[in-house]
Amino acid sequence: MVPRQQQGFTLVEIIVGIVTLGIALTILSTLLFPQAKRGAEPILQMRASELGIALMSEIRSQSFDENSDRSGGGLRCGETGAPACTLPANLGDDGEDRASFNDVDDYHQLQVVIPNITNTLNEDLSSRYPGFSYAIDVCYSNNVGVCQAGVTNFKRTQVTITTPLGQDFDFTGIRGNF
Repeated sequence: MVPRQQQGFTLVEIIVGIVTLGIALTILSTLLFPQAKRGAEPILQMRASELGIALMSEIRSQSFDENSDRSGGGLRCGETGAPACTLPANLGDDGEDRASFNDVDDYHQLQVVIPNITNTLNEDLSSRYPGFSYAIDVCYSNNVGVCQAGVTNFKRTQVTITTPLGQDFDFTGIRGNF
């Protein structure tokens, strides 16, 4: 009897192929696929940086204090003949909306989450920063940025940007009463 020519795959070959494919997919799903998520991280980090720098620039353009002289800076708050600087317990907005903020400490404890991200002109930025949020903290500090309990000639501003992946980026600046 003449042996028949083999056509197709044997059951053993099919099982070996399925097992090999399973091992390959397991390796891909544990090693390679998570890297695709990290591919977006640099873009999100760059956007967080842009948002943080924009907020810091906005804050630094404001007066040092509510009681600062805004007509040429002839007197600093806390000097003889000038009103006292705002007490640490009173830092924060003075009841105005963000478009009317006029000093650094108005931004204290400002927290913004999606979809409410706007610029100082109240223009919606949520489409540019989907999933981002930020929080701002202002305190009186020494000249190296360590928060102090009393009134000093420096205010530290810390802006924390949170990306959609949950990464926090801190931006810190010091504003002097000059």
